[in-house]
Amino acid sequence: RLEREAVLDEVGRTLADHVDEVRARAILKDLSERLPRDLACDAHKKEAADFGTEVHEILEDRLRARIGLPPGEGREAKEPSALAVRAADLAVAWLDAIAFVPDAAGIEERLWSEDERIWSAGTADAFGTADLDRLLAAMTSNRKLKQDSPAGSRVPLLIDWKTSKSINVSHKVQIGAYIRYMIDRGRLSEPCHACILRMPKFEKDEPAVEALLIQPTEFAHYGGAFRLIRRIFNFLSLEDELERTQWRARRRAAG
Repeated sequence: RLEREAVLDEVGRTLADHVDEVRARAILKDLSERLPRDLACDAHKKEAADFGTEVHEILEDRLRARIGLPPGEGREAKEPSALAVRAADLAVAWLDAIAFVPDAAGIEERLWSEDERIWSAGTADAFGTADLDRLLAAMTSNRKLKQDSPAGSRVPLLIDWKTSKSINVSHKVQIGAYIRYMIDRGRLSEPCHACILRMPKFEKDEPAVEALLIQPTEFAHYGGAFRLIRRIFNFLSLEDELERTQWRARRRAAG
């Protein structure tokens, strides 16, 4: 609200120096109707979230089609944007390059942990198998990767789609959590390879896709970080709730 008022006030002062009062009022009225009432930061976050949702839904449907499943349900019937289709096309080309075969239950799979210390849930984007040699060759990061399986092996692979500006440490912890969930749910007997695949939002984004691989030997690092962070978060949440409960009790007693 303050942002809108500041803009209108400044425009009003500027108009007063250049046009008559009647014209200035008309322009201000038109501008006030055109200015969005949502905060610019909120509008930007919603736009980014909508783009990510579009890309996720396109990829989900394409993976489902590959194994003879119908498209996902419960979506709005609308045409995806050209940039979202482009991002999905680049991701599919990358999947083809690593010979990825999706697992029927591993497309947008809901996962959770019942460990009372880390009680939480999430949705893994894509789980299946890939050719390890081709997978290692398709990485775009400059990290040194070790060949930890025989040449020509097919390995389980968990993929997390991202449409953010870059891949950051929170993404690595997140995919570590998904692997933790899969082990807890009996979907995996041991850690598997995991890849964060970032797709572009704009035509001029470089590189076209960014792929970062987390190998099974690295799981303890990121999975362990997730467990620690989640336990701290749960502790703070419980303490906050306790403080609010005690505050409400004191208010009732005083009233």
